[in-house]
Amino acid sequence: DSLNHFGFLVSSKLFFLEMGFVPSAFSLGPRRRAVTMSSNQSSVLFVCLGNICRSPTAEAMFRTVVERDGKAAAYEIDSCGTGGGNPDWFTEGGWSYHEGDPSDSRMMQTAANRGIALTSRSRPLNKEDLEKFDRIIGMDSSNYKEIMKAAQYWGPEYLDLAKKKTSLMLDYSSHNKGKPVPDPYYGGPDGFEKVLDLLDEACDGLLNDMEAAGGKG
Repeated sequence: DSLNHFGFLVSSKLFFLEMGFVPSAFSLGPRRRAVTMSSNQSSVLFVCLGNICRSPTAEAMFRTVVERDGKAAAYEIDSCGTGGGNPDWFTEGGWSYHEGDPSDSRMMQTAANRGIALTSRSRPLNKEDLEKFDRIIGMDSSNYKEIMKAAQYWGPEYLDLAKKKTSLMLDYSSHNKGKPVPDPYYGGPDGFEKVLDLLDEACDGLLNDMEAAGGKG
């Protein structure tokens, strides 16, 4: 989830566009994971800044939790980001930093040490997500604001959906309610461990909450 070198990335992208070449790292076209769900499935989408640290870990952690409880077939689980720092990520022609990239290698290794595999690739939130998913869960207040900003741009019906469906990850925590899941990108190993600790408890709480609500919102 990095804002580092963002100015360089923007200037580089403009240079390549002027030369008539768009490198894959700056692809303007959507690179989305196919999400197919049946009408009786419950669905949850985890969201962070770049979709390379926190949200893919939440996706993998929640999948582990539902599999442990024998409910894997009942849930569709995915994750995405809010542009990775590019302010126009949600606009027509906008692009998302990290799109198509695997998760951060440090996050992947820390999760693997606990038996959790991060297999998704980064993608940005899109308006179809607001229609498809029962719950959309940000990692911090900045993610929440970006979701609302994008939804407002897409139209009032999408803003209504976002307001109805969006919450924060630690809303489902017993001990850390109201706190953010901190971005570990610029820190050391302890930051990645903390993300896993926070998500572990919150994912249990999320599953309990969704089951109590019949799996839906």
